[in-house]
Amino acid sequence: MATFQPEIHNPQGVLDYYDNFDIAGYSVYAGHKIDPKMGRYTYTGNDKNEGREQLTNALNAILQNPDNINTYCIAMLGQKGKKVEEINSISFQLNKRQSLQPYNQIGAYQPNLINEINALRSEIAALKMQQDMEEDEEEEPEEENFLAGLMKSPQIQTMILSQLGNLFAPNQKVTHVAGIQTETMTKETEVDNEERIYEAVERLKLIDDQLASDLELLCEMGETDKMQFNFLLKMLRK
Repeated sequence: MATFQPEIHNPQGVLDYYDNFDIAGYSVYAGHKIDPKMGRYTYTGNDKNEGREQLTNALNAILQNPDNINTYCIAMLGQKGKKVEEINSISFQLNKRQSLQPYNQIGAYQPNLINEINALRSEIAALKMQQDMEEDEEEEPEEENFLAGLMKSPQIQTMILSQLGNLFAPNQKVTHVAGIQTETMTKETEVDNEERIYEAVERLKLIDDQLASDLELLCEMGETDKMQFNFLLKMLRK
């Protein structure tokens, strides 16, 4: 016995079939043929527009359930004498069973899917590389801005000068400062050093109303964080 396949596979095809008739009434059955026991949707009115609207709603309801892969039959209802009977019908199926992507001989997906996976991996790697580059670019200016801003601070500059005055104390011969050779200082006499320190301190008094505290802070930095202290001196001498 031959197996009949659905003749229509989309809602528009069903609506086109309905529009080909002047009559408005129809019945929709589950299955590929007319079976009163399998009736699903029926319209018995005479308004073609209303019938079409209700048929559209019925077709959308079937489409919204992708698991519904049933075949349906729509039959147009015509007047035969005093009776209303099905005068024409056609079968349709709107949803199809989802088929799995076939495997090849080694158990992997077909090449088109492999290509998509490889393309996705490449995009992820490119995005990762771009993100790493942007992070590196953001970190370097941040360090430069921090150091530049630190050296522009009047309080930091005052602390550096104040610490120099403390290091070059009277009766102490200076041969280097924080591990950095200072050939000019080694040539200065102790008297010259004392005069320069005195003048520097006097000048700082005019611009720093917390000179004593700043000197103490700079001394503490030189004693506890020599690396930072040496860096500040190096930047100041540029």
